Amino acid sequence: MRYLIRLAAVGWLLLLLALPALVEAQGRTLITDPGGRLNEQAVRDAARPLLNRGATVAIYFVDRGDADDLLVRLRADGLARSDGALLSTAIIIYVAFAPENYSNITFGDRWSDALAVNDNYESIRRGQLNPGLSDGDYTRGAVTALEAIEQAIINPPSPGGEVNVDFIPVIMAVLGLVFVGTIVVVVSRGQQAARARATAEQRLKDAREAVGALITDMGLRFRSVEEKSRFDKVSYSAQEVTRLAQLQGQVVSQFAQVQTSFKAVGEQLERYEKPTNEQLLQAASGYDQVRAEAEQVNGQLQELEQRRVQLDDELRAAREALEQAKKA
Repeated sequence: MRYLIRLAAVGWLLLLLALPALVEAQGRTLITDPGGRLNEQAVRDAARPLLNRGATVAIYFVDRGDADDLLVRLRADGLARSDGALLSTAIIIYVAFAPENYSNITFGDRWSDALAVNDNYESIRRGQLNPGLSDGDYTRGAVTALEAIEQAIINPPSPGGEVNVDFIPVIMAVLGLVFVGTIVVVVSRGQQAARARATAEQRLKDAREAVGALITDMGLRFRSVEEKSRFDKVSYSAQEVTRLAQLQGQVVSQFAQVQTSFKAVGEQLERYEKPTNEQLLQAASGYDQVRAEAEQVNGQLQELEQRRVQLDDELRAAREALEQAKKA
């Protein structure tokens, strides 16, 4: 009897140890939909085949957002590291409705063969996700996109072609082993092309996020500067007020140009239906140039901020001296 009890206890212990691995193997689904636009059960049902493959599926339908907001959410949900690299099993669908309509499908390295080749993820975004969004049937858009991703994993696309139906057994049966070497070369080239594409996309993503973060930070600081400038006339001399107004006007003008340049790079890239790797790298270089311009403006903004701090310190010292003189 004691033997049976011990055996049962060991069985339960093994089951408890194995449970986390079983849960992880099944993947998980995260749905963020504050506006209640989605039928969550339908979306979860569509995601289930991907979960069975070990995918972590995250669906974001948010009122306001953009690429920067997506990165923040991915980091907060543990789907991306601080450097922006995604969890290898992640499959992400992101939709924002303001300030502009924005949709994005991104994914971890595990799904590159299915989604990176021929920019298949973009084909799914435009062909399955966006039509549902345009019609206001958001659940259909998300569900058809998930179903298309599942089909792409089952039948990955061939480089330069459509969905890859596995003809290798037929070729082996008809033509024999003569073509095996050729097949290996083709697959290798396809993998190289996918890696080159992923590298170009990551280069663009890093450049865009770097300058976007700097512009966002500067925008917040400009709001603070604008608030403080309202009290210049009652705080400083007329000469200092004029000097601060001139410096602030110059910095604001240059910052507006930086924002225009940032938007122009994105608009130029959007003109390409399927941008080449070279065009992606050109856009990344464009964002690098905008970042250099933004850093120059940032230096002038710091000068403006420091001048106000200096004037405030001088004003405070004068008041303290006056108080001391009155007491004497």
